[in-house]
Amino acid sequence: MTRYIIRRLLQFIPVILIATLIVYALVFAIPGDPIRALAGDRPMSDAVRETLREQYNLDDPFMVQYAKYVWGIITAADFGTTFNGRPVTDIITQRLPVTATLALVTFIIQGVMGIIAGILAALYRDRFFDRFVQVSTVAMVALPTLVIGFLLQLVFGLNLGLFPIAGANDGIASYVLPALTMASVSTGILARLVRGELLDSLKSDYVRTATAKGMKRSRVIGRHGLRNSLIPAVTFIGADLASMLGGSIVVETIFNLPGLGEQVYRSILGQEGTVVVGVVTLFVIFFVVINLIVDLIYGLLDPRIRYE
Repeated sequence: MTRYIIRRLLQFIPVILIATLIVYALVFAIPGDPIRALAGDRPMSDAVRETLREQYNLDDPFMVQYAKYVWGIITAADFGTTFNGRPVTDIITQRLPVTATLALVTFIIQGVMGIIAGILAALYRDRFFDRFVQVSTVAMVALPTLVIGFLLQLVFGLNLGLFPIAGANDGIASYVLPALTMASVSTGILARLVRGELLDSLKSDYVRTATAKGMKRSRVIGRHGLRNSLIPAVTFIGADLASMLGGSIVVETIFNLPGLGEQVYRSILGQEGTVVVGVVTLFVIFFVVINLIVDLIYGLLDPRIRYE
């Protein structure tokens, strides 16, 4: 197990480097002078301009800038400094709890609703609930996240007044509508995935054998059918949890949540490339770590899986 973890961690190094290099290149390839954008209409002396360019390594070749950026992260967890002089690490520390809470609430909603709906749809195949799940999940997947967000704000926020439609000042209630929005597509996919996998498991030989031996149906489903059906679901949930961080850019902007996603949106508008690269780099690191955790969970669900 230890050797497997070390090997996977070593494999993550080129993944992180390549991903961050692409992001760094895309962000800093945006036309325009960031120092001029910082000054706006205000006059700026050549001396100040040169000092800022030297401070942010803007006169260095691109690969030298990138190497210095990566070295700062490795040696000092330094994700850079904004053109206003504020460390990106401070911004991440301030906004990360909002995004982490949103991801956690989304994860719970998606996991509970998706798995339960998938199980019930498989157990009551071709009945009303199964058809309802199939139709509703298609609608959830087909509708854009943007539309679902505005729809939830209109119905549950403005008309019914059940939840706040913007901001994070009302505690956990502030995250309900954003989490439902972010979980909508994934819940639909997860429900259909669990339904299909459980139906396949219930037709397998080992399930029929367990049933023929007189084992209770609930035990057959729980121990033999559901356990094997959850392996693809865990893969999907793990990958989706990582991608939630990227999806938070749209959802946090719609609901005006002061998280990392909303900060990325504002930084793109303000040409704060350092913030964009820092936050996206953090998302990439989260993604590879979550995937490692998912791989380790496989062994708990299926003892036949060995880490070699």
